[in-house]
Amino acid sequence: MQITFFRAEDQATLGSWFTSQLAVTQWAGPGVSWPLSAEFLTTLLNSDQQQPASLLTFSGCVEGELAVVAQLGFDWDNHLACLCRVVVNPQMRGQKLAEKMLQTLIVNAFRQEAIERVELHVYPFNIAAVRTYEKLGFVREGVRRHCVVVGEERWDCALYGMLRTEYTAHSTG
Repeated sequence: MQITFFRAEDQATLGSWFTSQLAVTQWAGPGVSWPLSAEFLTTLLNSDQQQPASLLTFSGCVEGELAVVAQLGFDWDNHLACLCRVVVNPQMRGQKLAEKMLQTLIVNAFRQEAIERVELHVYPFNIAAVRTYEKLGFVREGVRRHCVVVGEERWDCALYGMLRTEYTAHSTG
């Protein structure tokens, strides 16, 4: 898989992957509306121009086709990075593409000497994502119960983290 920064030509393809507000909320959280607006999609661009990096958006392509999109955010004051908004092309799911993308982003996060922790939030019902995160070495640290309102429902949100020491042990073990 070839991984690059998210590009303008990826916008329409990414937007086509979502068919409902529920799907967008599961991916991007309750503050993003479906269908994805041009304004929102534009916020995913220009990752390579950020100095220092705050929120980088990456595309993973397989044979020239957009396969995965994920973001890596940085909180430099607290020495942490956050994986977020991970989505796999619906036609390519089940091929471990998210795992491959996330391995690359985790390595990139910990290459930054200041980063001591990588974390993420996931809805616990997203079993495929939970399995992937745990396989990569993330530790479930807790659950914020009923923290997101989605239509008539309330969703829990689990917090997972990986410390630099855990990353080092996991990557050498």
